[in-house]
Amino acid sequence: MAVSISHFLLVASAVVLVSGQFGQIPAPSPHAGCTESSFSIPSWLIQNVKYTDDNVTFDLQNRATNSTASLGCPRKESGYNPCSIQGPPSSNLTLGAAVQVGETSATFLVKETWTCSDRGKSLTFNAAGNNSAALNYTSPILVKGSLYSPVAITPAYADGPKGHDSPGCTAKSEKPSWVLSLIHFTDEPGDASTAPFQNFNLIVTNPATGYQASCMPGGSFGDTPNLSPLVCAGDEFQSSRVGLHPITTQASFDPVTSSFTLNQTWFCDDTDAAKPLQINAAGSTTLPLQCTTQEVNNNRTNKYCTVDGDVTLPGKLGTVVTLAPYSLEDPTPQSRGDGCTLTSIFHPAWQFSNFEVTTIADDHTNSSSVVTSFEVILAAENRGFQYPIPIYQGQALGGGDDNDDDDGGFFQCDIGADGGNDLPLWPYQCRFRYAPERKELVLEAEWACLDLDGANPVKFSGATTTIINSSLTCETVDGRSRCATADPGYTWVAEIANVTWGKLE
Repeated sequence: MAVSISHFLLVASAVVLVSGQFGQIPAPSPHAGCTESSFSIPSWLIQNVKYTDDNVTFDLQNRATNSTASLGCPRKESGYNPCSIQGPPSSNLTLGAAVQVGETSATFLVKETWTCSDRGKSLTFNAAGNNSAALNYTSPILVKGSLYSPVAITPAYADGPKGHDSPGCTAKSEKPSWVLSLIHFTDEPGDASTAPFQNFNLIVTNPATGYQASCMPGGSFGDTPNLSPLVCAGDEFQSSRVGLHPITTQASFDPVTSSFTLNQTWFCDDTDAAKPLQINAAGSTTLPLQCTTQEVNNNRTNKYCTVDGDVTLPGKLGTVVTLAPYSLEDPTPQSRGDGCTLTSIFHPAWQFSNFEVTTIADDHTNSSSVVTSFEVILAAENRGFQYPIPIYQGQALGGGDDNDDDDGGFFQCDIGADGGNDLPLWPYQCRFRYAPERKELVLEAEWACLDLDGANPVKFSGATTTIINSSLTCETVDGRSRCATADPGYTWVAEIANVTWGKLE
């Protein structure tokens, strides 16, 4: 007997309500350890809320640490009422909460301090947040938090898969279908001197979500064209904000029978974000291709086919899975390693390259000036498509020319173009000095990280002292002696010391 999505939602809700215990709802999102999760999803789930005339009780789960506590709060006529922990919490924590109950809804305030030590360095996190829910709402309530320490940010969540919260997403998925458009098929058989060629492409649109995917051949091996399987991709291919659950589409085309087969998995949480659904369906149809032929040399006939208008492909509902509450908009864990913020806190370092020193002789004064330049980028594991930017020697900052003097020999950084990238991995302000006799470079820099909260960048500052451990190749032209690293591709990494951070004003 077929089971509808609506029936599945009712059964899932019943399971949650009857169990009423942590760990019996779907597993939490697969985030990394305590530290990374604390930076990316400082938040809480409020579950099993019970209202009486005198009290409000609920269970609280920290989504970053998975620690839990049961709380009780007196219920008064107006204002926020502080809550107290009922029984032993699952871990040592400093937790504060309060509840304000109105005629139809309740507002929950949460503030918590916790420590993470999974990255070697212990960091203490302090976060707070609030959210409201109707008194008859029985699903888990998400309270998103803002961090106040160790950095002051409100982490950006993902947009989620296309159309997941579009009105009607769940209802339309009851009877899945797709619209196929812009269908083209090319068949060129080839001969002894020409390789055979086949091409097929179309656009697939899911009316439940509005998601569109473009499908095309994924490549062939040898001289035999292969249109099964096709490669299909939509906006998730270009977006980094889809989150943990991108829509996936598999498709194939049989040129002999003109049969097109599709299998797609998408997501809906338009009825309740606390019960997101992963929905799978598949369908197959014979495409009404209209073909023209073209006679070519050696008795070959090429065929070019299209479809007049769109084709509706009915689907058959497959598996429907309830995911962890609110997980569709959770950010993706840093699978490529630490980005700007975590690198700056746990292992701050600059990567240097393209070091160059130019000595310019002045025959009139029998003196010379030295101009230094180099390229730099934060040595983050996850750099995306960012590349080092050039640092040129700017205005002398005074203080004498004794390089052993803390205030002497420094020049302002003249920072080169960065290509307009909105996630910089380089200084926005710095000064440096170079001691040629020791091949020692000192860089004092300030930089900002936007990877966790683009609206509230975190400002970092620190100093680096490094030795250029590469031989320099020099050439002199017209009184200018230019010395650069012998290997143009030589790079080196130097630790940033005395790092401090705070809010960028």
